[in-house]
Amino acid sequence: MNRIKRAAGWGGTLLLLFLISACGSVGGSGQCGGAEDSGSCVRVESITPAYRGANTSNVDAVMDVCAVDATTGAQTLEAFSDHSAAIQVSNDSLPGAPSNTTRIVTLRDYSIEYSINRCPAGSVCPALTLLTVAPGQTTVIPANGSVTFTLPFVPLATKDEYVRLGGSLGTFPSYTALYTITGTDSFNKSISIQGAAEFTIGDFNNCS
Repeated sequence: MNRIKRAAGWGGTLLLLFLISACGSVGGSGQCGGAEDSGSCVRVESITPAYRGANTSNVDAVMDVCAVDATTGAQTLEAFSDHSAAIQVSNDSLPGAPSNTTRIVTLRDYSIEYSINRCPAGSVCPALTLLTVAPGQTTVIPANGSVTFTLPFVPLATKDEYVRLGGSLGTFPSYTALYTITGTDSFNKSISIQGAAEFTIGDFNNCS
């Protein structure tokens, strides 16, 4: 769908944290604070969407032609890649528990569930497929510490799906990406944490 791109009215950098989960289930026993067999409370502290070195939740869905050489006809294409997110996860002691009860946790697999927040009148806002990655990257969160790591936010495959299903490019629908990240604590008990961020998607102008 290459074409000369119009400037999007929502240009510029926009960072929007939509939701941070409560503590994830630790030791398979529910929300932290009521966990058994573990002194760790693990939670998503922040989700920062980023694209090509800039923090932004504007997801560009198509690669466009930025310029055409008048002599040769050669096209200059817009830079186009996965939209990612920096995920900060903390691992603290349970409320009221001594800090020395916290243990390391290891996160591995994740999924991203996409849901529609706002579909402007007359727009097409298709349902997007759940993304599941297992096995995923291994991230160790130290006791009484936090780690920031990068995961896909809206990968190229999801952008392609949006366009293929007729998603509107000029009205910028709003979606939420809900992460579920799973792993184990030092007792090999299951951990599952959640966090989400909102984004708009469409034909954004990223030509230099």
